Amino acid sequence: MTTPMPPAPRRPILARGLLTGAALAVVLPLMPAPALAEEAAGEAAAGSAVALEPLTVTARRRAERASEAPVSVTVIGADRLGEAGVRDLDDAARAVPNATFSPQGGPLTIRGIGSLGMSGGVDRQPGVGLFVDDVYIARPNGYPTAFQDLDRVEVVRGAQSTLYGKNTIGGAVNLVSPVPGADPGITATAGLGTDRRLEMQGVLDTPLGDAGAAADLAVRAMVGLTRDDGFIRDDASGNRLGRTDRKAAKLAIGGMLSDATEVMIRADLSRDRDDGGLAYAPLPLAFDHRSTHDIEGERSLDTAGLSAKLTHDFGALVLSSVTAIRGHDMDHVLDGDFMALPYYVQAQTEEQRQISQELRLSSPEDGRRFGWSTGLFYMREDFKAAQFYDFTTVPRADWSRSGFDQTTDTASAFGEARLRLLPSVDVTAGLRYTREWKETTSEITSPSGNMMMGAPMRVSGDADFDDVSPEMTISWRPVAHGVTTFARVARGFKSGGISPYPELDGSINRYDPETVTTFEIGAKTLWLDDRLAIDLTLFRNDWKDQQVVIYTSPLTRVLRNAARSTSEGAEVEARAQIADGLGLRLAYGYLNARFDDFVDSIQGADYSGQDLPYAPEHTLALGLDLVRPVAAGVDLVAGVDYSWRSSMSFTPASDYRQGETHLVDGRIGFDTGAWAATLWARNLFDEEYLTYYYDMGGDVGVAGRGRSLGLTLTGRW
Repeated sequence: MTTPMPPAPRRPILARGLLTGAALAVVLPLMPAPALAEEAAGEAAAGSAVALEPLTVTARRRAERASEAPVSVTVIGADRLGEAGVRDLDDAARAVPNATFSPQGGPLTIRGIGSLGMSGGVDRQPGVGLFVDDVYIARPNGYPTAFQDLDRVEVVRGAQSTLYGKNTIGGAVNLVSPVPGADPGITATAGLGTDRRLEMQGVLDTPLGDAGAAADLAVRAMVGLTRDDGFIRDDASGNRLGRTDRKAAKLAIGGMLSDATEVMIRADLSRDRDDGGLAYAPLPLAFDHRSTHDIEGERSLDTAGLSAKLTHDFGALVLSSVTAIRGHDMDHVLDGDFMALPYYVQAQTEEQRQISQELRLSSPEDGRRFGWSTGLFYMREDFKAAQFYDFTTVPRADWSRSGFDQTTDTASAFGEARLRLLPSVDVTAGLRYTREWKETTSEITSPSGNMMMGAPMRVSGDADFDDVSPEMTISWRPVAHGVTTFARVARGFKSGGISPYPELDGSINRYDPETVTTFEIGAKTLWLDDRLAIDLTLFRNDWKDQQVVIYTSPLTRVLRNAARSTSEGAEVEARAQIADGLGLRLAYGYLNARFDDFVDSIQGADYSGQDLPYAPEHTLALGLDLVRPVAAGVDLVAGVDYSWRSSMSFTPASDYRQGETHLVDGRIGFDTGAWAATLWARNLFDEEYLTYYYDMGGDVGVAGRGRSLGLTLTGRW
């Protein structure tokens, strides 16, 4: 067991940082030679051979340029998504300052804020919300396991209040799909890689009906297949673990029904059949990508969703409606002791369904001095899940289990007003009222009589919570154009509940909501005729009433509001168009995130002063993209991405700290427009690092995939 590292002294960075940020906000607009305003970007681009491609974001639920949006957001465009680039949430987190991804953790953690209650049984409530085309995904096992056919990924940092539905105390991730018919045609992709990886995808984009028809509709369809044999060798069985077997399909139909009415209907379906990837092993084996399991994991995960978005422009106001139904089913069986000896088996099942409806009225986005939006949100979730643990000699029907059955209703009303006080100063203020009702049954049973999950008991109860979350932003675009500065304060809310595990006395384990208050000050700047963009942000988060897991036995646990934390730091993001076809990206984050107060009253441990889990002090991402003509109609396309994270802990006790990690990905190929071929490498230098960690009386874990290579071919018609 690694000896815990003593906490470093807290640095008074916020006081110094806020003064520095205030100075930047004043000095940057007065410095010589700033870029022209983006309102005059066309003239600047016309006079310059190269310029940055403008990025569009909908982080504030309306389309705007990223360089003008007074919000901390990272945008990953379609050109960086795919097999040779960012292909899942883990990759995306490495491109974002102060962000980490771990299925065992938040699963997304931003600025140290995630979910410390993720290991509290099957009721896994995230602290960073994930939205797919404006639809909130309630459970991490319902998240897309890979990015397929997306237009962009937006990662919004800091607590969100007014515009987002649920559980966004750390931030939000928006997955935005392409608009059907934008580029009519067919795109087919096929790829091969190490570990016998096979990737196939086809996309069809076509208009519906004849030109000039009353309704201007188009359809976009995608089917995809991804398989590999896994990268972990199991010494006991000789099998390969960590394998992938995924099939997915997406369909979108949308367009203009009339001059004032737009509709978009989307459906998606995915099917995963793999081993779940939980090949835990003692760390020397894990880093060698080996394990010793007598039971090979098996996981089936099916997810599906259907949504309809309707927008109608009445002239004086705009009405938007988003209606959705989603769900997933999961069955996961794996080794219960992570050894070759036939002792224990464990499993987890989930059946989740959700329906949601959002209605929004807003003023037109036509640059008027006063703007507003208001709306209602409702969501109902039905969730049934169970965890199992018993001896391998016991039939599955008799395994000891902890069952959980919960119905949750969430209703919100929100409003936001934006006022241009001066030609260069805007004030935006918003408020969201949320009320949530939960009806829960938690039950421990043991048909085998082994009582591996504790003594049999059944408890039922209900709970309700409400909250008022305010938010305010002041933005300033001074006369020296190309600069946007902002100051923002917001309070995020995450509901309480009833945990899957009863208290030791047989009563219901209730826990209260937790809140995060975010303070931010930032500047977004454009330089050198739009060839260089630099964004700076300073922040502080006050996290109160944290929901943390307290173990009452090696297998039973409860949730308590037992912790309070502070995280503060700085972020720098930059993009530079060095020359025609040559671009550079940088994202750096500094984070000081610690428990102010956390005492485990059952185990008698005091974690106050320890680092928050999944919160490295430093994160850095560097990227270089090259597109260079090499022959008539043929471009050389290449790129390299480097990410660095300093040491971080996996648990509040910091009983094991992962050392700093350096990951390098690269790609090189040719593109003619009609076809493309790309060679790619991931984790090029075979860096060793953990994706999962667990203390079983000794350190066990699962290492990340080592070096992998592949070739991807793309045809376009």
